[in-house]
Amino acid sequence: MVKWTESRPDMDFYRILDPEGDIVDEMPALGPDELESFYRCIVLTRAFEEKCISLQRRGDISITSRSLGEEAVALGSAAALRPDDWVFMTYRQTAAALYWDAPLDAQFARLMGRAPETVADHLPGDGADGVNFVPMYAPLAVNVTNAVGSAMADSLADRDHVSLAYIGDGSTSEGDFHEALNFAGVFDAPAVVVCQNNQWATSVPSHTQSAAETYAQKAVAHGVPNERVDGNDPLAVYEVTREAVERAADGGGATFIECVTYRRSNHNTADEASIYRDDREADFWAERDPKTRLEAHLLDTGVLTPAAVTDIERTATERVEAALDRARSVPTTDPERMFDNHLHGDSWTERRQRAALQAEQRGVNPFDAATDVATAVDDVSLSATRERLPDGETSETTLIDGINDALRQEMRRDDSVVLLGYDIGPMGGVFRATESLYEEFGPERVIETPLSENGIVGTAVGMAMRGYRVVPEIQFLGFFYPAFGQFMYTLAKLHKRSGGAIDVPVTVRVPYGGGVEAAEYHSESTESFLVHTPGVRVVCPSSPVDAKGLMAASIRHPDPVVFLEPKRLYRSQTEAVPETPYTVNLGSARVVETGRDVTVLTWGGMVPEAVRAATRVSADVEVLDLRSLSPLDVETILASVKKTGRCVIAHEARRTMGLGAELSALVNEHLIEHLLAPVRRATGYDVHFPGHDVEADYLPDARRIAHAVDSVVEHTY
Repeated sequence: MVKWTESRPDMDFYRILDPEGDIVDEMPALGPDELESFYRCIVLTRAFEEKCISLQRRGDISITSRSLGEEAVALGSAAALRPDDWVFMTYRQTAAALYWDAPLDAQFARLMGRAPETVADHLPGDGADGVNFVPMYAPLAVNVTNAVGSAMADSLADRDHVSLAYIGDGSTSEGDFHEALNFAGVFDAPAVVVCQNNQWATSVPSHTQSAAETYAQKAVAHGVPNERVDGNDPLAVYEVTREAVERAADGGGATFIECVTYRRSNHNTADEASIYRDDREADFWAERDPKTRLEAHLLDTGVLTPAAVTDIERTATERVEAALDRARSVPTTDPERMFDNHLHGDSWTERRQRAALQAEQRGVNPFDAATDVATAVDDVSLSATRERLPDGETSETTLIDGINDALRQEMRRDDSVVLLGYDIGPMGGVFRATESLYEEFGPERVIETPLSENGIVGTAVGMAMRGYRVVPEIQFLGFFYPAFGQFMYTLAKLHKRSGGAIDVPVTVRVPYGGGVEAAEYHSESTESFLVHTPGVRVVCPSSPVDAKGLMAASIRHPDPVVFLEPKRLYRSQTEAVPETPYTVNLGSARVVETGRDVTVLTWGGMVPEAVRAATRVSADVEVLDLRSLSPLDVETILASVKKTGRCVIAHEARRTMGLGAELSALVNEHLIEHLLAPVRRATGYDVHFPGHDVEADYLPDARRIAHAVDSVVEHTY
């Protein structure tokens, strides 16, 4: 095997074609037609990206990136895939999509800002032929974790598909990259990770990016085989990837491939590479251009003639122009489409905001339309009853056991339900929520993972998009922050970004809140971070009956759900819970106690405190358990407050910008004329969660809530 060396020593690469197009190693089993298709793909890629540059300069599309000089990486690796394999690409792998016949017109339309739904409506048949492409990722390395989860799903389902993810050299510095490779190594995931090392992460050169001699060797620590290849040689990239794909499909696990190439163009159309690199470097790599190299080889071997080269260039230009004409026929996105595909179904908030947008589009003041809300909620039932539960045997059950029972019954009902998490196996989780499930369902359904919150959520997303209903556990809400990248970038957005084509049925279980005198980071109540994010449901039970029913409903739902579990209530009460499986409607509040003088809006661990507060005051208190924090059951909230004319909001979280602030704004916006007193909030203070010796002073309790109730009842204007 002939190798060559770059400017730094001991950096060798596998290659088949040298820069002059001469064969220096054994040729792969590719016929003349396949070799010509490689060349056609590079030419088409350049014609397409050159047109994109022109469109961007005219203001028709936003900032765009091109792959000039790097096309061999995406081309060679994509050509090694098989139908039904999966690709998780970033923004510099145009050649991969075009090799698999992704329609040019749809590519243009998306770059012009058309929503996926709009493109699909007007360009039917969108999508590459045979290989599954996930919507392009921009955040670095996030796609690798999803790809590994996708590969884990194939392994569990005994399918021989392979998931391939592309990253740049800069991405190897991201936590997602290392977490993904660690999961891939631990679970022998059939994944291939291709690093497009173009030696510059925007303006940061490789020697500043990493002190490692190669990027490939970073895989060693994770137990993942690695290869290093000349990234300007499409045949070498193809051959190395083909071997990796075959090995993965045969159960041999993952491979990391570093393709050494060079970004001959700017990072994107907003960049000016001449500021940070010199012309000599660019000239050196221009002489090693993949198109020139492959063209020389094909001309020398008679696969192409000069006339054929000219014809291929002309044909590519014509295809690009024709595709652009078709893309321009796609109408601009209807502004109402912005509301589509965040969640399945709709909510009060979505309906109201859609109506406001429609009014604005008609030139009508949208705020005038809000005046009918108070009247619209008059018919909402406010009886303190539960949804109809199944008849039959019941058991006195705690909240934690209700969750365990729901997990067990859903796993028995549906083989696609799997659990992911740290310590959830034989130990049963730190709170024993998964106790005995490992023994019943085994390690392929109750999957013990490395200690990596971001990796847990990211692989759960990849598994969910491939047909599994995944229930990951994060041990405490205070430990959720490392997973926020996957939460924001993929869990919340993939359904929307795919135009509704990809569902992500993931239920993230997260114990939260205080009341158990735990150490710092173990008592956080930062649910406002979660509810501010569109595309995710957030629910929080306060009773064993609701815990079981809401958990079952969450697992069955196609939307991602963050399931907040008030750990102070895990074993504090028992309730007669039906043994038969049942669900509780997501998105609905529950009237716990009816009253006529004041409404207390609360959830989770504060519900029992609110009920106790109601017994301490002379007022007749209505206690409303929100249960669904996003989307909110606005109609029930407003109906209750309109009836009582007074409102107290109780939550553990810090006051400023907590969910209570939104609830207060909601009530004031729509019911100001019906309020007999200002809204009061009984909350935690705007400080870090304190140590256990003063935890009770920080947390709102029945006394603080009762004080708030007295304040609004006694208030006079």
